[in-house]
Amino acid sequence: MELFYAHYPSLENAFADYVARQRQNPLEPWLVVCASSLLARRLADQLARAQGAVANIHFVTASSLLNTLDAEAGPALPVFPQNHLRDFLLQEILREPGMERYTLSRGFVQALKSSLRDLADALVDPEVLEEHLQTSDDPVLAQDGERIRWLARVYRRYNEREACVPGYRSYRMMFERALAQVENSAYLKSFKRIIWYGFYDMPGRQLDLLNQLKAYYPLTVFAPYAQVPAYRFAKKFFTTNWLAAGAQCVETKVPGALGAAEPYLFEPSGSAPAEQVKIVAAANPSGEVFFAAKEILKLVEKEGYNFGDIGVLVRSQTPYEEQVRRVFAQNYIPLDASFTYPLSHFALGVFCLNLFSLCTGGFARETVLALLGSPYFKHPDKARWHRLAARSLASRDLNQWRDLLPHTDGYDPALLHWLEDCRTQLLGLDTPQPWEHATQRALCFLKDNLDETTLQGKELEILETVVAQISSLQNFAAVRAQSRAGEFTRELLEALGALSFHEVENLRGGVTFTDVQRGRGLSFKVVFILGLNEKSFPLLQPEDPILRDRYRYQLRDVLGFWINQQAERADEERLLFFTALTAARERLYGSYAQAGEDGKETVPSVYVAELARAAQRVWQGENAQQLSGETGGCIGAGDEAFLTEKEMSYRIVFCRQTAVENYRACGLLSPAKERTLRAACEIVRTGPLTDFDGCIKSGAQVFEKADSGAGFSPSSLQELAGCPMKYFFDKGLGLEEPDEAYSRRELSPDKRGTAYHEVMQDFYQELLRSGLTHELFDTGVAEYIDRALAKHYTLQSGQKFGIYPLVWEMILEEMRAQLTAFAQADVKALGAFVPSYFEREFSKLRVEDVPFALGGIIDRIDVNETEKTFAVADYKSSKKGVNDPATTFFVHLIFQPFLYLLAAEKLPQLAGYKATGACLLSIRPKYGRIGLSAEQAAALRPAATAFLRKLAEIVKSGTFFLNPGKLCTYCAYSRFCRKDSFTCLMRARKSAVSQSLEEMRRV
Repeated sequence: MELFYAHYPSLENAFADYVARQRQNPLEPWLVVCASSLLARRLADQLARAQGAVANIHFVTASSLLNTLDAEAGPALPVFPQNHLRDFLLQEILREPGMERYTLSRGFVQALKSSLRDLADALVDPEVLEEHLQTSDDPVLAQDGERIRWLARVYRRYNEREACVPGYRSYRMMFERALAQVENSAYLKSFKRIIWYGFYDMPGRQLDLLNQLKAYYPLTVFAPYAQVPAYRFAKKFFTTNWLAAGAQCVETKVPGALGAAEPYLFEPSGSAPAEQVKIVAAANPSGEVFFAAKEILKLVEKEGYNFGDIGVLVRSQTPYEEQVRRVFAQNYIPLDASFTYPLSHFALGVFCLNLFSLCTGGFARETVLALLGSPYFKHPDKARWHRLAARSLASRDLNQWRDLLPHTDGYDPALLHWLEDCRTQLLGLDTPQPWEHATQRALCFLKDNLDETTLQGKELEILETVVAQISSLQNFAAVRAQSRAGEFTRELLEALGALSFHEVENLRGGVTFTDVQRGRGLSFKVVFILGLNEKSFPLLQPEDPILRDRYRYQLRDVLGFWINQQAERADEERLLFFTALTAARERLYGSYAQAGEDGKETVPSVYVAELARAAQRVWQGENAQQLSGETGGCIGAGDEAFLTEKEMSYRIVFCRQTAVENYRACGLLSPAKERTLRAACEIVRTGPLTDFDGCIKSGAQVFEKADSGAGFSPSSLQELAGCPMKYFFDKGLGLEEPDEAYSRRELSPDKRGTAYHEVMQDFYQELLRSGLTHELFDTGVAEYIDRALAKHYTLQSGQKFGIYPLVWEMILEEMRAQLTAFAQADVKALGAFVPSYFEREFSKLRVEDVPFALGGIIDRIDVNETEKTFAVADYKSSKKGVNDPATTFFVHLIFQPFLYLLAAEKLPQLAGYKATGACLLSIRPKYGRIGLSAEQAAALRPAATAFLRKLAEIVKSGTFFLNPGKLCTYCAYSRFCRKDSFTCLMRARKSAVSQSLEEMRRV
């Protein structure tokens, strides 16, 4: 066996020289086994460029070579797959007697599967392991004896079960069969030369394959290794497995972007300037991708590089692939890359997951609405059903849908029937039954609800994959004949959740985008390394919780099974970083994000500091290159020649003073665009209120509509005084606040308030009819409260609110206790007054000094027939107001006592009666009474009516400015009222009308 070793760039040149020197006949068939498919393709491209054409040199990976040898040996059963079926087998093993050491969970099964795969890849023999455990005097193994013996038992049982699953063969069987084929393989014998390229470390199986090839065929190995600190991870493997083969170093001085700085990487001292290295700090990952895209355009269009000369490398593609794909497409940068997405990335995938999780998710409102609103849902009335479900106040639980849907406008029994049918079918899946039966039922359920006529393109592929994944669950019968109760849907959802879809943009000559592990061994003229942040690169994995490093040490260094320790992964991360840096032949860019996409601060990687130290680059402080975190800053700092049309539009807009002229010069100034630009200037300027602050010319119409209608109610005036903008949205524009879905665990405040009003009205009306308003003991009060409560609310009444029966029973008892305590205290506080009028509605009521008509509902009017006086009472579910009437009116904006007292004086039923005052009666948490006497009301009246006139002026003038405060927490319009705009808020706060209103509220 010939063995050549060097760092990747030199190794690639040595490989090309070797082919040119040794391949005398261009038709000689050669086989090159590569560490990755990407590396195989790159070597083929390099040879093609160097030699013009490459014929009969076949590039394969080690796994594809094994598959070829296995196929050559003849037909055989399929290999037991590394998917959810294997997870299921492991679950069954862990339920066996003596194996149930740990709590069974998905995470634990995945960790165990990974550990067992490492053992299998290292070709660990369970008998050798168990014998070692019995004879070893190692104190570490003795301390963890039971734990490691359990793992050995599981490993042995795992191999036994995998080997005898009907319809499959184990991977070990396939591997041994392929290995046995090596000696007499017609496929291998057809090659004049076999080359093993690019492996710096191998598990036991790959090493066995290599040794088998070496035993029967002339083999040439090109191994990546160099005597530098970055290769510490590969050193043990190299010295143990390669040096005995008479290795020849083919290291040459391949020029790279690091230049003289390369030898100093990960050395304790020493550095050299590397002018072709740039380190960039971006505000976030989006900023990193934006910078890379614009820099690539500059390199190609101004400096003569080709897109194919450039590589963009990351430690993990997942955080960047969506951004890279979108931004590069916007900038017309061709990509040579592959992308992987989970099923939930696609709308059809979300539909399938929602459909099967409907029952386990408790028929959650958002899931039901998502299904009914999906274009994939198969029902002719789905639009009407969606509107019905949206109007319904159901939150979750099928019982709540049963209770509330029939009381919803436009009720269609078919929707409830569909929900019931879904429950029946999904529960039917989870009954014990043969796996094949459950699988067919699941497929029928999907077919019944999925409109396949709407699918096209990628959606057809997704459906085909989903159907195949569901169908694969019938293979569970090879492990256990029947499913258990509640098992099938869980397994189905986990199987669907494990699906991934690959999308490829293999534009030859495009920019390569890949992760550093797949990209090791590649080289480019220009390399961008993104995501140099802690926890991103290096990506350090915690110690395997099952196959711990001390066990791995015993397996490799004592028993001779080649398996790495997790602690050594830190060394591999260093090697991956080194190979990524040295992949750049002419220019190298490293970037890190100062914050994540969520805005949380992130920390630069130690690798940034190491690169900056070795290459003498500035990466911190004022002289470091930093990209603005704002869109305008990024776009404004770049060359406008490389901006997309949208970015150019942004750049024009950011300079508002010249935006109109710039759009006009570009020929893009339409009337609509001009209005938009003028509006943008108005929104951001300081000064008086503008049309964009709720200033309208039709305020008089808004006032007239309310004044000539039912009149201004205390609650609408409270809304107006609290935030005029909210009043404008509500009353001026007539926007409707959406009803909140009912909770299954509590009664909403408005419904609780209604209940209190109904019960108290019936309570006092019954006492009034019986003449018992002042003659009841506490026990009598409790009895009459029980009667009033029972008249309106029973144990079955919770259904109309969709509340759980047990919860409703508790709510009912709580209401009974609160109302009883309140009534007992209120009866004693009546004095000579008798509650006589209830829920007295009035409208279009004109009162002297009040600048508008009043409307509303007075909760209760108490009358003293002897003195011919009356008092107004207003119920509050919770404590409101204070003892100072001015503070209650101006600060808390509670107008009911004052206005209801004025309104009651005008009621014909009270002609000849004199008002003594009004009060707020708090029901929760205990009885409370905040009074307003007639004398206090008279003293308050001048200032109060002046304040009301100010509110009238606000409406009439059409000045509905925003005023953020406590109202925002439950305001339906707070998302679009611009309360978070500093300039809008400043204009509102400094406006004359706002200042005058605030001045009047000071007490």
